[in-house]
Amino acid sequence: MWWLVFLVLAVAPIVVLVLKLDQQTKALNRLKVQLHFAEQQSVQVEHLAFWLAEEQSQQLQSRLQHWVRQQAKLPLHAPHLEQLFKAIPTLCRDQSNKGLAPKQSFGFYLKKHSELTMNDIENFLRHYPVLTELWQSNTLTAYFKLCHKGLEILQEQSSNAADRRAS
Repeated sequence: MWWLVFLVLAVAPIVVLVLKLDQQTKALNRLKVQLHFAEQQSVQVEHLAFWLAEEQSQQLQSRLQHWVRQQAKLPLHAPHLEQLFKAIPTLCRDQSNKGLAPKQSFGFYLKKHSELTMNDIENFLRHYPVLTELWQSNTLTAYFKLCHKGLEILQEQSSNAADRRAS
């Protein structure tokens, strides 16, 4: 009789553990499915972000080139802005894939793709406090704002110069 009680007491925890293990396995499988779905969504969002970065870069470059063609001579800072615009997709990829901040990524970009140096870019930015402030933020959002604001400033300066010549 004692052996039967002992057997029940020995088997009961094993049964409880097997049931808990089964529940944990089911929960793990559900989480694996959710993780797989989340990874697929993440990849889709990443591809969309890269595509949008490419589009933004091309749009800014196009606006800059259109504006430059209208000028009598090449504006002094147009090449600086062009490099900032061209680097947008690279900066997005580097931040997403490598966790690099925009300044660091842009420095690597310049070394590979331009004759301009980081000092050239930073000297250009120092002429405009709003651009300097955005550059110092060192975030991708601030970098996008810097690109747009830089183009606006360049266009405003040329229209102001044209107005002075007309007066």
